Amino acid sequence: MKQTKQIFKRIVDLAMLVLLPFLMAEILTGQEIHEWLGTVMLALFFTHHLLNLSWWKGLLKGKYTPSRASYTALDLLLLLDMIALCVSGIMMSGFVFRFLHLNGGMILARQLHLFSSYWGLILMSAHLGMHMEQFFSLFRKMFRLSEKSIVRTWALRIVAAGLSVYGLYAFIAQHMTDYLFLQTHFVLFDETKAAAAYFTETVAMMCLFAVAAYYINKLLCKAGQKSEREGISGRIHKVVAFIIPILVCALVAVGLNLPSQSEPWQGNSIETTEENSRGTTENTTSPSEPGEADRQTVSVEDGFVLVHGGSFAMGSPNDEPWRSADETRHTVAVSDFYMSSYEVRQSEYVRIMGENPSNFSGDDLPVENVSWLDAIAFCNALSERENLTPVYTVDGGTVTWDRSAGGYRLPTEAEWEYACRAGTTTPFNTETSISPEESNYYGHYPYEIENNYFSQDNLSTKPGEYRQTTVAVDSFSPNVWGLYNMHGNVSEWVWDYYGEYNPSEKDDPAGPETGTRRVYRGGGWNDFAKNMRSAYRAALPEDQGSFNLGIRLVRNAVNGTGSIVSKESGGEATDGDRVLIAFFSWGGNTRGIAEEIQSQTGADLFEIELVTPYSDDYDTVLDQAQHDQNIQARPKIKNQVEDFEQYDTIILGYPNWWASIPMPIASFLEEYDFSGKTIIPFCSHGGGRFGQSLTAIAKLAPDAVMGEPMSIHYSGDDALPQDISDWLELNQIPTAE
Repeated sequence: MKQTKQIFKRIVDLAMLVLLPFLMAEILTGQEIHEWLGTVMLALFFTHHLLNLSWWKGLLKGKYTPSRASYTALDLLLLLDMIALCVSGIMMSGFVFRFLHLNGGMILARQLHLFSSYWGLILMSAHLGMHMEQFFSLFRKMFRLSEKSIVRTWALRIVAAGLSVYGLYAFIAQHMTDYLFLQTHFVLFDETKAAAAYFTETVAMMCLFAVAAYYINKLLCKAGQKSEREGISGRIHKVVAFIIPILVCALVAVGLNLPSQSEPWQGNSIETTEENSRGTTENTTSPSEPGEADRQTVSVEDGFVLVHGGSFAMGSPNDEPWRSADETRHTVAVSDFYMSSYEVRQSEYVRIMGENPSNFSGDDLPVENVSWLDAIAFCNALSERENLTPVYTVDGGTVTWDRSAGGYRLPTEAEWEYACRAGTTTPFNTETSISPEESNYYGHYPYEIENNYFSQDNLSTKPGEYRQTTVAVDSFSPNVWGLYNMHGNVSEWVWDYYGEYNPSEKDDPAGPETGTRRVYRGGGWNDFAKNMRSAYRAALPEDQGSFNLGIRLVRNAVNGTGSIVSKESGGEATDGDRVLIAFFSWGGNTRGIAEEIQSQTGADLFEIELVTPYSDDYDTVLDQAQHDQNIQARPKIKNQVEDFEQYDTIILGYPNWWASIPMPIASFLEEYDFSGKTIIPFCSHGGGRFGQSLTAIAKLAPDAVMGEPMSIHYSGDDALPQDISDWLELNQIPTAE
């Protein structure tokens, strides 16, 4: 009976080990089969512990040798890992446990599941290795094998050694450490690799850790014999057995949250030449011929680079991945100008303006959270401080730019893109897909990741670090013209109103004279690479700032003539207090936030639902969302807002999908007339905050007034009701009595 129970226990254990490689291959099996296999694993897991109740009962009893202390610690870690796998798997279930109707936390659950899966592979394999002697003993009894056989022993050793070496190779080749410490959040799979090769590599890695644990356990047994001879108490080992899992969990948690230890690249100083200094420049020539800009020499005075003018192709070619329709390629020319090598530092802004509006704090960090109006006010104040003629005159909603003034100003869109490109015609001035080691952005999402989310062999740049903060303005290498962080860190305001390019405006274009949104360029620390392209255009109301939006200064190098008068168009927001809460939700996070807003305001609630809903499967909806964004689809909405005209304020909610709005929000914005209405966005996100969703809304509803937005991490936390209350008060939305 006892032997039968032992045999059954080992059958259960072996079944779990056989299932493990198949569970690691979700991309091969598909999600539904993966979930059923996971459910079988869950049943086997509980069966295993029912069959080993004696282990639980004796956990605090008996003598603890080094070997017992080690495998007890290992078993406790494996128990925690399996619990994490079960919980996260049930949370994500789209088939087996769908009936539970669990909402929210999908991305967090996926990351936990991925993390636990790879640690589970190691822990379960090591668990097998620690108990290998028991398996050998059982097999010898079952098959009546002799106790010792030199041939059999060495045959097993050779096979184990071969598999272990191959397992080590597979561990390195598959970048397993990236998964173990969540350096990548994606399941990477080489689709050209045969399924048999994948399973062989997984089994080899399991063998590697089982063999390592087996021989470590043998050493521990010898150490136990020595400690017993020397009279070392087993109580020490018992304490160690229970402390090790706690320490390991703590160390892993710390490791997952440690910032990068590598220091930002510090740029070399660029020598100033007297003949190119700002004070002695006499260049009043017209823009140079195409191609001349490629031969620029870099000269700097007081941190400003002299950019020699020239002609270039502004915008993006039709075949550039993730281009927008507003990036029409056309040839323009710009005159010489000086541009700051760096984004404006917080210390500089505070010195001039006496305040620091930034979300992040640090003297050498770029100032951010400044509006376009704040930026031109800073330009004028700095000009006055240095006894230069201020460039701008502000009269109500009208801003006049004196092109002959020698003070500080914002670049035009054309100047900014010309300087960013630095003679290149590729999506980035690095001429390759820019990496997180070259720029500060949402490094988990390099260029073209959207089409290569599950298999990234075609990516020239792999996912990397996401710093989640700005960095010093002189970090990383400058472009070839000596300009730092033209891609990433913070976006930068430019002069122009947002609008379609005017192909007839070829020399020193300055954009439309009227508009409702101002342009900013370059992308920030929380943007995907696709939104940092040299041609990418973003826009916001001129009185609105953001935590990833800053300033880069320019000055004339050639005396301009005349003035440009720009005036904000569009009417004021309508008076009234009729509020509609409109939202689109897939995982339930946005819905929960919208319901909390309704409970506080009593406003009408409208859920945007589709004629053809997105898939319930997380992997599938990721693909559907990026595809719809790429082709700018407009999914058809099945329900309608009754009497939309009666509402004055639209509180608009959505999840951050691929760093922008889901396309159903675009359908909604184009279906109704938002002229004169106020749109107040709120966004549920997994780390990227708004991404470029505010720009998308601003472009789609140019005649609406934008209220102060709110971003919520997933579904929020216990502070959500108070956060919403504060946000409603900020936007002057009355609450229900």
